[in-house]
Amino acid sequence: MKPAALARPLLLLVLPCAGFGAAWWLYAGRPQPTGIEPVPVRAPQLGARRALAPGVASPALEVGSADPRAAWVELNNEATAALNAGDFAGALAKFERCWAAEPENAVFTGNLAEALVRLARSEHERGELAPAVEHLARALELGGARTDVESLRRILERWRRELELGQDDWTDDSSRFELTFDTGRSDILHHSHEVLEHLEQSYDELVRWFGSDPLAGAPAIRVVLYEPEDFARLTGLGDWAAGLFDGVVRVSVRELTDGGTWRTVLVHELVHAFVRALGGPDVPGWLNEGVAQLLEGRAGEVARMRQRLRASEVFPLERLAGSLASWEDTAAIARAYAQSLVFADSLRASYGDEALRRMLDARALRLSPAAAFEQWTSVPLELAFQDWCATLEH
Repeated sequence: MKPAALARPLLLLVLPCAGFGAAWWLYAGRPQPTGIEPVPVRAPQLGARRALAPGVASPALEVGSADPRAAWVELNNEATAALNAGDFAGALAKFERCWAAEPENAVFTGNLAEALVRLARSEHERGELAPAVEHLARALELGGARTDVESLRRILERWRRELELGQDDWTDDSSRFELTFDTGRSDILHHSHEVLEHLEQSYDELVRWFGSDPLAGAPAIRVVLYEPEDFARLTGLGDWAAGLFDGVVRVSVRELTDGGTWRTVLVHELVHAFVRALGGPDVPGWLNEGVAQLLEGRAGEVARMRQRLRASEVFPLERLAGSLASWEDTAAIARAYAQSLVFADSLRASYGDEALRRMLDARALRLSPAAAFEQWTSVPLELAFQDWCATLEH
């Protein structure tokens, strides 16, 4: 079988946005766009939030100090501490005062922009879209020496589309989820309880599999259901995409009552939420996607993907360590996801679920995923991979 034949299965793409995310792709039988490449709203290194050494005083507001500039330096440092402690609003108020006193000061400008970005991200995660858009837009207006300006512009454009699309939204909630959808979707309106029940049940099942609840105490998980056209407009992924996780679970649903794939997509994206909370950005792409596909529970999928891999080139494991967002060959992406699923299933069969869990939780163990695997199994991960590759030849 030629590699191009692998373009027909379902594809899933990791997109690093606000940490990392994943898109659920559906091949439509025609050439596909390569997808957008959302970049995290990154914070500069903490060293960039540096203290200013008092120097020659510049014009400043009276602050009750013999050295006005030293007072602004002290206030800047207080704001920096608040920012790093997660008090974004408090930090913003203090950085605003510093910047108002010395608007030409590059450090004050950069710190104010950083506070605005972090506050905007926090607001967006809470579903407060209007202030998030306002604060991110102002951060971009300030500019400064940021290296991620173009990435932030793309995120701002997306948030504005999201805000526009959400004007007529309705939100139902449960103990762990906020489910949002357009009020015109009567199919969802009359069955939202079914979606929430599925989410809650899936959450409980994942807690049992992971052996813990890495999201315990976190805010409710936001889940948004879209018309396919609106989903494509928001994400830029096109009509071949069915779902995306970027800190929010986003799913394209044509008609809820038709069945379709929405249940599977929700489970897959929920797995990514668990993985992000547990392992952060250090979880290899193949492991993240392999486990997500395994826990979807699609009957016969592993066997089908294994059969397709038999006549295909196998990617080195390190090639699948990161996101596939920059990959352009749709057939190669399909093979990568098939490989992730089948290899993860092989590890599960040979070493048990705990081997997968140890790799996912490697950060807590202060180990790399490969080291965590070897610590548990006494087998180097690369050796397990080579043994698995050999099985594909028979």
